[in-house]
Amino acid sequence: MIRINLLPIKEIQAESTRRREMIIGGVALGATLLALLSMHLLQVFQLSSLESELAQLRSELQTLNVKVKQLGDLQNKIKEARGKNRIIDDLKKKKVGPVLVMANLAHAAPSTLWLTELRESGGVLTLSGLAADNKTVADFIHGLEASKHFKGVELIEIMEASAPTAGFKKFAIKTAVLYQPVEEKPLETKAPAPAKAEEKKG
Repeated sequence: MIRINLLPIKEIQAESTRRREMIIGGVALGATLLALLSMHLLQVFQLSSLESELAQLRSELQTLNVKVKQLGDLQNKIKEARGKNRIIDDLKKKKVGPVLVMANLAHAAPSTLWLTELRESGGVLTLSGLAADNKTVADFIHGLEASKHFKGVELIEIMEASAPTAGFKKFAIKTAVLYQPVEEKPLETKAPAPAKAEEKKG
């Protein structure tokens, strides 16, 4: 009877199966490692791209901050210049205004009227003086009313003066004083319509 030793064949088959399993496992492990490596590289690339974009945004933000600061400085300079201009205008008004008021006051006063006292409080001017008669005081009031530097002219009192100015009228007038009156705009006048030509008689 012939005996066949099958042990080597079984061992060879088992060894072949183990090798196949090891190859399959190595391929699977390699594929897994490759996938992980690809994901890692992708994340590294994305992170690098985001860092580059972030650096660019920071640079742009810094540039904008500089421009905003420059704009703020410019606005402050404009505000300061406007403030100085207002101060200059106010000084001009305070310098020129009283001169014009006194000139208008002198122009309104008749030759037979003399002012003895001027008092100003809160934009209200009180005038006291002597005049030859009631008509002279009335002319003075009309002259003040005609000036754009005086408004709301009011006669407070008028009476006979006592010695040593007897024979004159003692008066007191109150008026609002405008050192820088508002200029009134001239009224627009419409041009007259052209006359129609007379129709010729037939």
